[in-house]
Amino acid sequence: MPYPLHPSITSRLSPQFTSYYNTHLISVPQVHLIPLAQSRALANNVTIDTGLEQPVGHTVDASVPRTLSAGPPIPVRCLVPQGEPPKSGWPTLVYCHGGGWVFDNQNMEKVMATYFCSRVPCIVIWVEYRLAPEDPFPAAVDDAWEASLWLSTKAQTLLPIDNTRLAIGGCSAGANLAAVIAQRASRLPSTGPVFQLQLLLVPVTDNTASTATNSSYAANEHAPGLSVAKMLWFRNHYLPRVEDWAQPEASPLLWEGDWSSLPPAVVVLGGLDPLRDEGERFAARLEGAGVRVKLRVFEAQPHPFLAMDGVLEDGRQGLIWAAEAMRDILYPSSEE
Repeated sequence: MPYPLHPSITSRLSPQFTSYYNTHLISVPQVHLIPLAQSRALANNVTIDTGLEQPVGHTVDASVPRTLSAGPPIPVRCLVPQGEPPKSGWPTLVYCHGGGWVFDNQNMEKVMATYFCSRVPCIVIWVEYRLAPEDPFPAAVDDAWEASLWLSTKAQTLLPIDNTRLAIGGCSAGANLAAVIAQRASRLPSTGPVFQLQLLLVPVTDNTASTATNSSYAANEHAPGLSVAKMLWFRNHYLPRVEDWAQPEASPLLWEGDWSSLPPAVVVLGGLDPLRDEGERFAARLEGAGVRVKLRVFEAQPHPFLAMDGVLEDGRQGLIWAAEAMRDILYPSSEE
């Protein structure tokens, strides 16, 4: 069954995306319209043109023991840049993948992780947090926090990490977790890591959003890649209790803490993403509190464009721009 682009969006999409979608994606089943097991199999097997992985030096797999929460150890994969590390060690990014808190998304985001490892350069710690609906909110938050604690206390025994240049980041649902962890870390500076950067790629920041309250939900309701219906399907798996939607650790835009204490942010948004408005509002709150923000919006792109760098020039440019923006913050004196 084909799923043609919705008339409300076609004239606003980039020609590159439209051409690729109509050739390769138009008949791919919509994951929110089929059973979960089939959705996961589809998400793991669908291939989009993510381009080539960037060169990295080596990888280190580790298992993070829990110190504060219940559950199994948390698997992490650490990408280490090529070459000799700086004398102080490599800057290090804890990376939370996207996938609506439901999918593991390795097939779509591993190239993105190699971009940051190679082009910043920095160590990238990919966190395999627990997934919903089997482990709903706040399991993913707990896992991302445990990985962040491990970074600041134990990871140096395995990796040449510069503990003064730490970052937290992610894409989509993973960027939601990154924003939450940055807020928690700023609230608990003596307990967890001190982050110098948050990387927020097409982030979910407001899980109370709807077409009635959010302008980009209304304008981009039928966008490809992430429609509002699909976003709500993800939300309902991760946050089955409606009363949790407005919790700050589910909706970091609603956090009532000290925004001026948060680290600088690199934010990339798609102009045709339902999540655009909440991403812009999050960046504006940071800037309003005096926090340094580097923001770029790719106007003619829907939510998944950064994972399509092999076919979308905007996807490739978005990853390069994000890596360079990170570099400006993590290497303020151009040290390598």
